[in-house]
Amino acid sequence: MNKVIISVFVLLSLSSHSTFAQIKSQQNLMTFNKSELLIKTNSSIGIRAGIGTDINLGLAYGGGINYLLDLNDNAVEIGIVIFGGHSEETTVEFNTYNEKTDVLVFGVLSNYLFGYKLKKPGLFGVIGLGFAAISVEWEESSPNDISLGTPLPGGGSKQSVDATGAGSVFNLGFGIAFKGSFDVRVEVPVIFIFDAPGDAAAIVPTFMLTAGYHF
Repeated sequence: MNKVIISVFVLLSLSSHSTFAQIKSQQNLMTFNKSELLIKTNSSIGIRAGIGTDINLGLAYGGGINYLLDLNDNAVEIGIVIFGGHSEETTVEFNTYNEKTDVLVFGVLSNYLFGYKLKKPGLFGVIGLGFAAISVEWEESSPNDISLGTPLPGGGSKQSVDATGAGSVFNLGFGIAFKGSFDVRVEVPVIFIFDAPGDAAAIVPTFMLTAGYHF
């Protein structure tokens, strides 16, 4: 009887020890996986600003603050951005028409950076999509057409519309990262304006040279 009790006790002890060892092994594996994950995914806060032109050779500018998640061989960048632009266009038909458009964009833009490695030099690609609130000020004037609406002091007339609505931003480009946290990009943010006011363009392509730094 004592031998049976001792045998059962030994078996229970071995089983308990085996179970404890398995739990400990799983805990160590989980700790290792967490450590490995932390090594592979770094993040940082960054700032970015740039200047350029639009399709009518007007002025385009932008900037913002972003959060970057490094995925080892690529990265995801999500930021709050501001884009602005001013363009003028003259059309000569039977009459002469001058158009002025001012656009201000405030929104959120998410970029995927192909081949980007945080704090390592190299070339990388950029593709992004965002949504924004867009303010548009549009004015058309003519020195010899009196049918546009508001008469001008020297003759002719003008019409204007100021509106704020929604839109989206599609971004495409490439860049070069330098050793450290600085990079320079050539980007083409294309602004899509939902329900553009007056005869203002609903699609505004811009071409920008931007510089950024991640802390």
